[in-house]
Amino acid sequence: MIDPSGFPLPRLDPKQADRHSASGPPDRRAFLTRVASAALAGGLSPGLVRGEPGRGSSSQGMFAAVQIAPANLLDEGIERCLDLLQADASINTLLCYSHTYHLNGVGPANVLADHGLPMASNRERRLPSRWVRHDHAAFKGQTIGHQQIDGTLEYGDRDALAEIVSATQRRGMKVHARILEASMQAKGRLPGYECVATVKIDGRPGGGPCWNHPAYVEWLVATVAELFRAYPLDGFQFGAERVGPLSRVLFSGATPECFCLHCVARNKQRGVDAERAKAGFAALQQLIRGLEAGGATPADGVLVSVFRVLMQYPEVLSWEREWFAADEEIGRRLYGAVKGLAPNAQFGRHIDHQRSSWDPIYRAAVDYGQIADNCDYIKPILYHDVLGRRMRWWAVERMQARVFADFTRDDTLQALYAMLGYDGQREPGLDELDSRGMSPEYVFRETRRTVAGAGGKAHVYSGIGLDVPWHLPDGGMEVIKSDPETIVAACQRAIDAGASGLVASREYDEMTLSSLRAFGRAVNSLTPRGAANAGRVATTR
Repeated sequence: MIDPSGFPLPRLDPKQADRHSASGPPDRRAFLTRVASAALAGGLSPGLVRGEPGRGSSSQGMFAAVQIAPANLLDEGIERCLDLLQADASINTLLCYSHTYHLNGVGPANVLADHGLPMASNRERRLPSRWVRHDHAAFKGQTIGHQQIDGTLEYGDRDALAEIVSATQRRGMKVHARILEASMQAKGRLPGYECVATVKIDGRPGGGPCWNHPAYVEWLVATVAELFRAYPLDGFQFGAERVGPLSRVLFSGATPECFCLHCVARNKQRGVDAERAKAGFAALQQLIRGLEAGGATPADGVLVSVFRVLMQYPEVLSWEREWFAADEEIGRRLYGAVKGLAPNAQFGRHIDHQRSSWDPIYRAAVDYGQIADNCDYIKPILYHDVLGRRMRWWAVERMQARVFADFTRDDTLQALYAMLGYDGQREPGLDELDSRGMSPEYVFRETRRTVAGAGGKAHVYSGIGLDVPWHLPDGGMEVIKSDPETIVAACQRAIDAGASGLVASREYDEMTLSSLRAFGRAVNSLTPRGAANAGRVATTR
């Protein structure tokens, strides 16, 4: 089988995969058999298996989704949780994790929202990192496998995604599986994952998988294909929350990566000399580390010195370009895998906060038009509340100590506002960033930019932040309570800017009832401009 991008799709052996259809589409008989088995085990209500009508009715109209983990639904009870989401937040779509390998840790109890049931931090629990039944034969011979699930893990005996999909189907709701790229901290749960790690400029293993490593790409494609063979999903969303080596060294002082054999080979094919690229990145790293150590500012200033290195070593920019080209190729492969098995399913891209809201290098490397070529929707993170602190401590403080050392902190903030297209008169000043977030106008401007970039090739579903906590330096988290009226205004401004839908973000277990209800009020009062609010964009690919 060939996907629309021209790449072969992995095919399962039907003799070894009794729950799968050998012809490609989801085997619904096997799916219903698993649902019935779950019901007999006490996981589902008898009425669900019989297909009796649900208690609630899903919100119809525009795409209104929530980001949620299976553990939340199982903890609160699937039916009870769906009742709350439909009645209070007018949700009609779940962006539900199928795998949670990306989590370095989970939120402490102090940031979990009270939904009327006892709350417990997941940090002390042994939960699975995958919530689906995988046929391990599909990964036979591959470098990377999947976590083995056994009875020692809480909910290890449940096919969570099967239960959730069945419950939502009964209510007329939709489910998009969601995967965020696994961090290298997941290697203990992912056999062989350490083999695909990036390589730093000094030869040490890096902090994530290499986008050019064929074993990593094959594993991702096989994983997504497995999902759509096994479950009748309405869509899939993928995201990689990483930037490139140039942003790493200039903004954070981190060691640049990836310089593995696969990246060297890719760049060589495109005429990019690896040794010169390494020399250029090394020169930038030396410049930045000198500033971090308290060294003197170069006579020509930091920015001019950075530009001089880039002129002397244009291979640096070429290397950065190829890094993101590999990321977009993965998006194209996954899009093809989904469409090859479920042509009507929506394929979406998650754009994380640094990429969407404060990294001009990423903006220069990848435009939304490129992303829209291989997806049905783009979901940019637009967390207005927490962006105040993120802008101060993750952008201004880091950049002003390095690449923007020629500027004051206030000048750095205003320069970022100007480069990113934000209204410096409307948004918080430097001394206000800790006490108030960005305004709904920020949501409008970022949504408008995404819509313009997509150019009608893909929908834009704005990710509105509800009660997103702030990460403290000691590893803890601090609650940032969202104002309900500001949530309504942010949703309104997203629709004003051309969004086709809204996503309640970051995580359901952080969202207070008052914030969920504000999101629901907004959904019920708004109508996106344009046709086919929740459908695919009409385009010839």
